[in-house]
Order: sequence, then structure tokens, then C-alpha cells
Amino acid sequence: MPHERFFTDQPLDDRVTLEETEFHHLCRVMRAREGDEIELVNGKNALAEAKITTIGKRHVELEITRVIHGPPPKRPVILAQGIPRLNRLEMILEKGTELGVTEFWLFPGMLSEKETFSPNQHKRMEQILIAAMKQCGRLDLPVISLKSPLVQWKECPGTLFFGDTSAKAPWLWQHSTPLPEHSPVVLFIGPESGFDQREVSHVQGTLGAHGVKLHSNILRTDTAAITGLSLLQLLY
Repeated sequence: MPHERFFTDQPLDDRVTLEETEFHHLCRVMRAREGDEIELVNGKNALAEAKITTIGKRHVELEITRVIHGPPPKRPVILAQGIPRLNRLEMILEKGTELGVTEFWLFPGMLSEKETFSPNQHKRMEQILIAAMKQCGRLDLPVISLKSPLVQWKECPGTLFFGDTSAKAPWLWQHSTPLPEHSPVVLFIGPESGFDQREVSHVQGTLGAHGVKLHSNILRTDTAAITGLSLLQLLY
């Protein structure tokens, strides 16, 4: 597990200022003092070592002493997720970040109970990604995109899979076709009530996705996403 890390959206140049949530955690929770050394990440494949120089009432100033650049992800791993209830979505975002998702594409499914998010909900989702990124040790921050309904998609690049509950669907781990280097892998998962048959026809016929079985049981949407992403890590 990495050392206690803190997030900034600023460039990791000579000096960085932390405010609000990260300031509160560093100075009020961790009780940091001037002269202490910490680690900073900005979600862009860089890790900085920094020393606290000044602690104010609402901000802390740090001096960057060293920056380490990590390698970019070997290939994009995209989770195209039918929007579920927020408590399940939070679990998907957290565990998906830990499992290497580079992009979350959220779309309103025909059977979704929710279609969009408030500004506060967007902020909450970003905070979940940041916390998961820091905890699991990765240096790149996934991107969240709100997409149009699935049946409106005209094309989707990469190798595509969708969770298929039909008895004849092959297991995901049986897919052994080698992928081009850096080619995206996209996993489509439906909301709580699953895909509508029109969505299945579109994602399979128009987009060219492979229907795959993730388990012998029918999984909840969050369990399906986590299971599918874990299997993709084994494959690719």
C-alpha cells in the first residue's frame, strides 16, 4: 500500500498549494507540521515528493523536491456502464479504478432508473475516483463521461464485450483472440434490470460486441462490472 498521498490538479512544478478537502485531511486529520514530507499525485502519471513549507488557516504550501514519472497504461480499459442507483455506481467507480479502468462511459439504459447527475453528484464521483487512485497506488486518474443512450451509438472502436445472460453465451475467459497493441477493450454492463433486448441487438449487431458469460449465476450490476474487469485483467 502506498504512503499517504494527496491529490492536486495543479502542475507538479516547484510549488503547490493545497486547499479544501486535501488541506483538511493533511492538516486537520493527519496533523501535519511544517517541514513534514508527503507525496503528491495529479492523476497524470506523475508522483511528486514534497515538503510542507507553510501552513495557513485554509491552505498549505508545499515545495516539490522530486518528481517521478510512471508509465502510461498499456491499453485503454473502458467500462461502458448502464447508469445504476448511486450506491451501486459508487462501488463500481471505486473498484473499477482499483482494477485499472481508464474511462467510465455512463449511459442511460432503457431500464435505468436514473438518467443524469446533479453537479454535487458529479463532484462526489470525482472524489471517489481520486480516493481510489490514491489508495491503490496508480498514478493516472480515470475519466468519467456521460454518454447518450446505447441505441444511438453509431460505432465504438476496440474489442467490445457485453455481459450476456443467455445460456449459449461463451465464457469471457474463453476469448483468446490477441488484440492489437494499445487497442481499447470495452466492457458493456447493463443497469440493475439489465439490457433491453433492443440494446442487446444494437450492441451486438451494430457495434460488433461479443456477448460473454461472466458467471453461472445472474450477477447484480456492480458484481458483474467488478467480475468482468477482473477477468479482463487476466486476459489482457
